[in-house]
Amino acid sequence: MIIMINGSFAAGKSTVAKLLVERLHRSMLYDPEMVGILLREIVRPFEECTDFQDLTPWRPLVIETARHLKQVYGRTLIVPMTLWHRPYFEEIRDGFRQLDPHLYHFCLTAHRETLYRRLSQREHTEQARGWISERIERCVPAFASPVFAEHIPTDERTPEEIVEIILAKIN
Repeated sequence: MIIMINGSFAAGKSTVAKLLVERLHRSMLYDPEMVGILLREIVRPFEECTDFQDLTPWRPLVIETARHLKQVYGRTLIVPMTLWHRPYFEEIRDGFRQLDPHLYHFCLTAHRETLYRRLSQREHTEQARGWISERIERCVPAFASPVFAEHIPTDERTPEEIVEIILAKIN
């Protein structure tokens, strides 16, 4: 099984993903951001990018890494990531579905005010805060689309409550 936890920055993806790993037997956390960080470092001498998701190899590498993790470890993958750009989302979702037909996608949503309040409680440089704010402005309207369902509103829910919702839907 593969469980994608999508949503805006500050929606609670990482926290929910970590809690899911604790609750789901034979699961593992797979954060595609690590693939992006590595790829960005490799190509930095000759290709500048502000978002590693825009690097052409990133999406196939995310899928291939998932393939190898599934083959070698045979565990459920819990995959938190912010995929608001529809073509990128569809490419990765479809690639994951080819790896494992038991694919679940949950999109954690929240109002802008909630996201900015949560963001203000985190430590970031001013530059990082501006980059994340720009992404929040893109994510909120994008994630309202039914393409990104199944939506789970997080404004008034704890991470534990969100995990319970997800567990109920996959069992």
